[in-house]
Amino acid sequence: MFSSEMFANRVKLDNPWWQSGTVNRIYTAVKPRLFIEKFYHYITLEGVQRSIVLMGPRRVGKTWLIQHAIDRLLTKGGVLAKNVIFLPIDVPVYHGTDIEELVNEACRSSGANLKTDRLFVFFDEIQYRKDWEISLKTLTDSYPNIRFIASGSAASVLARGARESGAGRFTDLKLAPLTFYEYIDMIGKDEGLFESMEQTNKLFIDYVNFGGYPELASNQDVRNNPTQFIQRDIVDKVLLRDLPSLYHIDDVRDLQSFFSYIAFHTGTVQTYESLAQGSGLTKHTISNLLQYLEEAFLIVRHDRVDVNALSLKRAVQFKLYLTNSSLRASMFQPIEAVDDPYFGYTIETAIASQLGISENRHNWKYANWRVGKEQHELDFVQIDPGTQKVASAFEVKWSDGPFDHPTEVKDAAKFAINNGLKSLVVTSRTQTGKKHIGELELSYLPTARLAYQLGKEYLTK
Repeated sequence: MFSSEMFANRVKLDNPWWQSGTVNRIYTAVKPRLFIEKFYHYITLEGVQRSIVLMGPRRVGKTWLIQHAIDRLLTKGGVLAKNVIFLPIDVPVYHGTDIEELVNEACRSSGANLKTDRLFVFFDEIQYRKDWEISLKTLTDSYPNIRFIASGSAASVLARGARESGAGRFTDLKLAPLTFYEYIDMIGKDEGLFESMEQTNKLFIDYVNFGGYPELASNQDVRNNPTQFIQRDIVDKVLLRDLPSLYHIDDVRDLQSFFSYIAFHTGTVQTYESLAQGSGLTKHTISNLLQYLEEAFLIVRHDRVDVNALSLKRAVQFKLYLTNSSLRASMFQPIEAVDDPYFGYTIETAIASQLGISENRHNWKYANWRVGKEQHELDFVQIDPGTQKVASAFEVKWSDGPFDHPTEVKDAAKFAINNGLKSLVVTSRTQTGKKHIGELELSYLPTARLAYQLGKEYLTK
């Protein structure tokens, strides 16, 4: 245990607004993510006694989002500085202390009244505190005058705790990597965005390579050395520390090599056999590692449906996408030219990342079926969870060829017609318009525009 004096010094360092009245300028100098609107709404929602659990991958801006929310509480919400408490749980000084006692000590340091003041208490990286969900539920019930907000990077640990102990007490929010919509807002390029598709496409490729992480998007020094930033601050921390400690993984070398294999081949069709051959691991190990990586928000899996949009009883094929295309670019190299053999897969990964990391992501599939000896495929198929029928579908192309020659997407059109769709979205490089195959409308729009629209829809749900 650390002394009370050491605790007081540390908690004052973590809460500079108690003395200055303002959040550290390192945070306020950067434009907030657009997600701040939804986050702040739930933080300040009155009449509902619920705590907030904010989940998301490392380095997508959870701590920055919290700091921006604190700044808004102080500058626009009329909240007294002493009534806002920020406690990063992974700080050594806070180790070994019950989180209720942490709040008590913080109130003593700030001068807030624990029982009567309207307080806002933020716990950062709470998943490293044992039985955090029980403690947070107890705090939620015991202090109706306090809004508790917890953040963390381990989906399974947080979601399971919120589900089992926080039913009716916690509101779960998921912060995904930057969408293209948020990226454009962050770099201030939204005015006249689609007036020149060549310029928009350049911005989209920049996003594909550098856009998923706020620091990578906004900090030129970080962008100049993305490999070091990603490898040290994201990949190593997640693969060498977070996942091994949470899931008791003994050999991190298998995890590292397996993730590198998936990252390099993002967007491709995989089977347990192909993954076993590529990684040298057993199918049982692969199954576990896929679960761990998805629960750490690093990858998302899209399962296969057939031409009738039916899931196969034995799902042996699936697509694996990084949740952030810039992760691949940083680990290996940026994509720049269409003759790069992985250009199309990386573009497809960027589209997949616009669909977010919420539970709804599992409603997205891909279609693959055989006619004779030929394989046919449709990139993205959305299944309505209620009816289990196709709600929408789109085929991703980085070419204007299908606009000039609609028969190039006749396989995708066959799937759409077979499943009762009136319209099929087909992306292009620059073309927008409507064409038909029979009664099916082919709705063409540039890939960058689809990414922008999907990101906007995800943010406003």
